[in-house]
Amino acid sequence: MRYVDRGRIAPPASLSDPDGAGARERANAEAHYRDPRAGAYKFKAYKGDDVKLALRTLFDGKCAYCESRHESTSPADIEHYRPKAGVVGEAGHRGYWWLAADWTNLLRSCISCNRVEGHRIAAVGMSAAQIAAQATRNAGKGNLFPIAAARAFQPGDDCDGEDPLLIDPTRRDPAAHLRWHVAEDLSLLAPRFDDSGADAYGERTVEIMALNRQALVEARSRHLQRLNESLLDLEEALDEAAQADPADIAGPLRRAARKLASLHAATAPDQEFSAMARAFVEDAQQRLLARYRELIGAIGAAV
Repeated sequence: MRYVDRGRIAPPASLSDPDGAGARERANAEAHYRDPRAGAYKFKAYKGDDVKLALRTLFDGKCAYCESRHESTSPADIEHYRPKAGVVGEAGHRGYWWLAADWTNLLRSCISCNRVEGHRIAAVGMSAAQIAAQATRNAGKGNLFPIAAARAFQPGDDCDGEDPLLIDPTRRDPAAHLRWHVAEDLSLLAPRFDDSGADAYGERTVEIMALNRQALVEARSRHLQRLNESLLDLEEALDEAAQADPADIAGPLRRAARKLASLHAATAPDQEFSAMARAFVEDAQQRLLARYRELIGAIGAAV
């Protein structure tokens, strides 16, 4: 999960135009909900082709929450950050229906993050065998939307003042609230901790979205293994450079530079699990600098 700047692409016309599908649907929904006995409105505007394309572009074809690429095996859900048809635990709330076609309320999600399903959930410190032995339990966004302040119930209420505990990566930088555990064989995500305890935003986000579900942990861990293999190749090249005669040092330094570049490429926003890769590379660089400071400084002169 990484921060995404929503402002880097224009809102889809079907939702932003004054006479577009979104505006027309909101007017119809407003009339529908004047009847206190009315059931849930059947929203469709958010499913427009231009909306799907805009969300795919915004999130580089990945899930906004877990950063997985899932299109080859399952379709993407268009996720309403504030649920459109009710809120779990909030009796009488009819959902944030007035935001159903609001571009800023839409995210791109994989099915496993967005829908409530049974998962085996890992905790930091578990082995793969311990995860596999877990009983499944239901997790996923569904209509969950926990907040720390007063709830908005209707148009005009203060949504910005709700203080949502679920991280929207286009509004809040996940890196300030989440910590990757990448020094072990398994890639696990946890809330950051300080003197007051676990970060509430990180804790609820990991819990609600099941960001340590077994299948996701296994996929991230395979990616982590590939990063570790590249790191080992980089260390071997640096070791060779450290032992080489000055006349022969250019070759291993070039190999080290290529390996370092490949590690940094994995942290690019369009790469799967890029936030995990960034945490891994930042940790690795600190350790490499402590051991090979002079050689790493020489890489730039060798390429």
